[in-house]
Amino acid sequence: MRVLPIGMIRRPSGRFVTFNRWDVVRVAYPFIEGDQTKHRPGLVVSTDTFHRRHQACYVAMITTAKAGLKPDDILITDNENAGLPEPCVIRVSRLVTLTATQMSRRVGTIPAKDRNAAAALLKKFIS
Repeated sequence: MRVLPIGMIRRPSGRFVTFNRWDVVRVAYPFIEGDQTKHRPGLVVSTDTFHRRHQACYVAMITTAKAGLKPDDILITDNENAGLPEPCVIRVSRLVTLTATQMSRRVGTIPAKDRNAAAALLKKFIS
């Protein structure tokens, strides 16, 4: 069996799908409180070098925040290109590590302004 680099999964059609930094992807996002997951969009925030080296991606939660905004939520300024049906925020405080098989598909990407805001928060909290 051929081992694929992270961010690359073989679809039943035989095609490969690659996930890159700043892609909005559909994932089974785990809850902090237990073993349950919820299918939702997420934002790939790790670099392509990280993906190749560790066979995994860091993904930030994307949510509608209907229960209320949290400190440091980033409003996505272009929902259409992000592939989101309604206004959403990036919740950088909720990062998970996922493999490509845990991400079902790419739905869009975020604009440079939102990328810069997410990158600044990641640098602030992780550096």
